[in-house]
Amino acid sequence: MATWTKICATALLAIVAALSIREGHISAQDFPAIVGRIEGNDLEVVTTTPSGIETDAAPTVVASGSDVTLRSGRALLLLNAGGEISICGPAHFKLIKSSGAVTMALDYGRVHPSLETPDGFTIYTPTIVATPIAISGGLRDMTVGLRQDGEMCVLAAHGAMRVEPQFSDQSMIVPQGGTVSLAGGQIDSLHADVSACSCDYPRAHMDPPRSAPPPHSQADRDFGALASLTPPLPPKRNRTESTAPPSASAGEPVYTVVMPPLSFDANSPEPPPDPAPETILLVREVRLRPSVVFHGHVDPAPSPAAEPPATPAARAPSDDRLPESQPSFLDRVKNFFRRLTSSSGGPCAGAGCNS
Repeated sequence: MATWTKICATALLAIVAALSIREGHISAQDFPAIVGRIEGNDLEVVTTTPSGIETDAAPTVVASGSDVTLRSGRALLLLNAGGEISICGPAHFKLIKSSGAVTMALDYGRVHPSLETPDGFTIYTPTIVATPIAISGGLRDMTVGLRQDGEMCVLAAHGAMRVEPQFSDQSMIVPQGGTVSLAGGQIDSLHADVSACSCDYPRAHMDPPRSAPPPHSQADRDFGALASLTPPLPPKRNRTESTAPPSASAGEPVYTVVMPPLSFDANSPEPPPDPAPETILLVREVRLRPSVVFHGHVDPAPSPAAEPPATPAARAPSDDRLPESQPSFLDRVKNFFRRLTSSSGGPCAGAGCNS
């Protein structure tokens, strides 16, 4: 009897352990998929889990089936699949994720999805269904605003947006850069107010607003009055060197095309016509190169100075004696007779007499 009791107790414990493990696997499988993480102020996230209903404040995770309420301010939802959603309060919506596609059921508020992946994303409102469309696989960036009175605005910044009324078979494509205003699910205007429909979450890396300069005090005014009495300093002259402009190469001429500006209308389904060839002007730049180029500077001519009056200079005595002229034949004859007479008596006087 004791042996059978032990066997039954062991079997019962094994059955209880198996049931607990099975309940654990079921709870893990039934837990909703995580969509992303949200942050913001005055925010409440309600999620239904196998263990009950959880109510969390930001920052927290948002799972499939979570009910998000933003009473005031702004919030940011970072998607796990890539991208983000800016939310401007008051807003209330619910997220559902299935097979990689995310569906947002928007009751009221402004949401700004910026999607980087091609995963499906749809916004349901009580009157319309909005689906973003990527252009050439690019970024999808749009804003949908729904007021509690039923007025709605759609802004497509990057990519297009398909708008389909829930109670009609018609659909409309909002082109890139276009805005639409709706009332009761019907188009009210094709030019909605962009500032009233935009919604951006403030970033931490954004430049802070510049503060106004402080008012001038009495000391600053006195210093300014004192500075006005002193003569201003002469401006500092910077010496600049004149360099010759770069000359264009002879083998590479410079061309300039002058044509009318290109235009684009996001509301027009057809592209604008190309400009006519007659309105396009081709200008070739030509630079004149002289044959001779002078470098340097020119000095001014000197002014004529007054010369002092010339004074006769005294002739300095010269020690050099002029050579004596040779006596002629007649002078020699005269000197001969004079010597004869001087020898007979009487003094000799004259140029031919010797001492």
